[in-house]
Amino acid sequence: MDNRNYKYDAFISYRHCELDKFVAENLHRLLETYNLPKEIKKKLNIKNKAFERVFRDQEELPLTSNLEDPIISALKESKYLIVICSPRLNKSLWCKKEIETFKKLRGRKNIFCVLVEGEPKDSFPNEVLHDEDGNLIEPLAADVRGKDKKEVLKKLKEEKLRLIAPMYNLDYDDLRQRHKLRKQKRTINTLIIVLISLFLFTIYSLAMFIKINTQQNILALHQALSLASNSQDYLSKDRVSDAVKTSYQALTEFEDVEMPYTHEAEYALSESLGIYDIGSSYKAISELQTNGIVDYIKNSDNNKIIAIYDESDEITLFESKTLNIIKKYNVKDTYTSEYSFSFIGNDLFSFINDKGNISIVNIKGDLVKEIEKVKYSYLSLKGDSKGEYLLYTDSNNLYIYNIKEDKIINVINTKEKYLKNIYFNEENNYIFAFTQEENFDINKEDYTTIHVISLDGKELNSVKLNAGYVSGVITKENNAFFLLNRSISNKYNMLVVNYDYINGSIKWNKSFENNWGSFITKSYPSNTNDIAVVNYDNVYVLNCDNGDIIESFNTNSEVINIYSYLNKEVYLVFLSNGSVNFINMQYKNNVEYKGKFELNIKDYIKVAQSENGFILIPKNDNRIVLYEEKYNPNMVKEDIKLDYIADDSIPLKDYEIVKEEYKIQNKSLVEKIFYDTDKEIMFVNYSNNDVSIYDVKSKKLLNKINNLGKVYHYFGKDSDNRIYIGELSDSYILDKNYNKVGHIKSLCKLEKDKVIILYNDEYYSLKIYKLKDLLKEAELYLNNLGLLDEN
Repeated sequence: MDNRNYKYDAFISYRHCELDKFVAENLHRLLETYNLPKEIKKKLNIKNKAFERVFRDQEELPLTSNLEDPIISALKESKYLIVICSPRLNKSLWCKKEIETFKKLRGRKNIFCVLVEGEPKDSFPNEVLHDEDGNLIEPLAADVRGKDKKEVLKKLKEEKLRLIAPMYNLDYDDLRQRHKLRKQKRTINTLIIVLISLFLFTIYSLAMFIKINTQQNILALHQALSLASNSQDYLSKDRVSDAVKTSYQALTEFEDVEMPYTHEAEYALSESLGIYDIGSSYKAISELQTNGIVDYIKNSDNNKIIAIYDESDEITLFESKTLNIIKKYNVKDTYTSEYSFSFIGNDLFSFINDKGNISIVNIKGDLVKEIEKVKYSYLSLKGDSKGEYLLYTDSNNLYIYNIKEDKIINVINTKEKYLKNIYFNEENNYIFAFTQEENFDINKEDYTTIHVISLDGKELNSVKLNAGYVSGVITKENNAFFLLNRSISNKYNMLVVNYDYINGSIKWNKSFENNWGSFITKSYPSNTNDIAVVNYDNVYVLNCDNGDIIESFNTNSEVINIYSYLNKEVYLVFLSNGSVNFINMQYKNNVEYKGKFELNIKDYIKVAQSENGFILIPKNDNRIVLYEEKYNPNMVKEDIKLDYIADDSIPLKDYEIVKEEYKIQNKSLVEKIFYDTDKEIMFVNYSNNDVSIYDVKSKKLLNKINNLGKVYHYFGKDSDNRIYIGELSDSYILDKNYNKVGHIKSLCKLEKDKVIILYNDEYYSLKIYKLKDLLKEAELYLNNLGLLDEN
């Protein structure tokens, strides 16, 4: 074997045409990337690859003026010559010279052929068919002929071993077998690596799945808790529908993600549905949203239909009982105030439309009549409570329109400008219209003339008063009580006038310095003789006969309306902070009726009566909220009589022993300690309304519930082993893990599948609502509002 160190392991000689070049290039690459089997390399003491460098003139030949010298030099430095044979080779003198030169240098035995095309006799050059003595010999050749390049390349990959084997004095079949075994081994090793990789990937994927799933579960839990918290927050702002929807989502799914169960969400859903409410207080029932902030509100005489105007220049007509919208009207291009829309009795509604005309619609919202403006847009209108007349004004004209006759029966013109305030007396047979001379001097006093006009348009009498603003009118028999205000520069005061509108005489007037009057009402019981006027946060009750102040009350918050109870000498005062005060003239006191009105929004601007309750408008808000004493239809009256629930607290003398035994924290705050019936669980109620629950046997703390309330009685367990504890006013349902999931007012007794509740000194039963029942109730509620599909 030739042990000389050559620069090139092989020299590839070929004709520079497409197929020959293709085979030469690929053979070059295959040889330089081939590695002998390990055991052969070890036997032959080969440390590197089988072929370090292969010369192919296309790549290795430098650009010189003399191409012959580099080629001869490369041939001298090459151990083997490989000739790419095709019928084209014999036509290349250069290739023939390369073969002849190498044959002289290294002899015939180091020359190998690769047959790429044609028959051997046409493709092999004579230089390789004869030895140095001219004898005909068969050359060592690899046959890679094929129908296309793809097949040629495939054969070349297989036949390369036929060239490599003799170069290392190896048997071709042995090398091919070893190559095959190595290939199989590589395949097996590759498969093992793939399988190991797949196994490791599976383990990794499983770990990542568990991790991701855990993270998703944690995220879902946080989302469920956040929704439950949001629900409670909505409820605290009297956004009942949002509270129900959000707590329902917290127990079902949110944004297509299934939510895990949380006791916080169950409690929130129970509270937002008011599932155990008995109707003993006015609570938020529902709300209506508008496009803009609500400014004005009016109700029909029977309080069944409500109209509101909001800052998007829309008037919305709706049912007060359900808040279902009847119709919306755009009044964008007209000036709108509280005087520009009015009910006419209980069946008609009127408003100044966007053309400055008057639209009269029925309670279904359909147009009945449009009264076109004569010259100027109309400024104000007022319908009577019987539904017979509509009064309206432009600048200097008062029109009396007869609804039934569908005509204007009189137009009263005055040189003075009509104010927007127009009123009927209680019997709807006289009109009070207010006019005023134009005054642009802020330091000059305003004077208002009150015209008393009969329905046929005749002015009965008039009176001129030193005031510029009218806040309200009430009548009693022949007396009209006017609430007016006057302002000079930055000074103002409130004026109350008792005017006999039949005789045309002032009986009395009373002025309140540095006060601005906002509301006036009267006490309705026939045996009373007083009226009430409001100035911001003060209520003055006056004697009707002489105007003397009977009582005055400060409410500490702005009054947004005042009503009189029909059968009681009581004034109901609504305040902007959500409080409702009762002014009882029999006892001369003013008290907040806590518990009767649960108005949770902290700033209201207006209130109006609805069919069964009150509608309030929050300040700077685009919604109205309906409050009602909503009787629970699921309550069943029970003909029973029960004793008051007992105080189950242990004797005070035992408190210190128990505190030490259970190592109770905040011992000084402990107010009540009591047990369940079997004395397996102990409850500790603190002065801050927290409740701790202990296992009697182990003395371990089972749970602590913050701000639960005052509790001292154990009612028992229901069929699901949920615990009921509380006192007469408020009781709570605890689940198996001692978490709060429900709240019941006036609970008196627990039975197997129902609770007994005290309401108006009578006993009623309510079924116990489990989670599936709550979800069903929520679905019904949300479906009725069209909100369920938004989950």
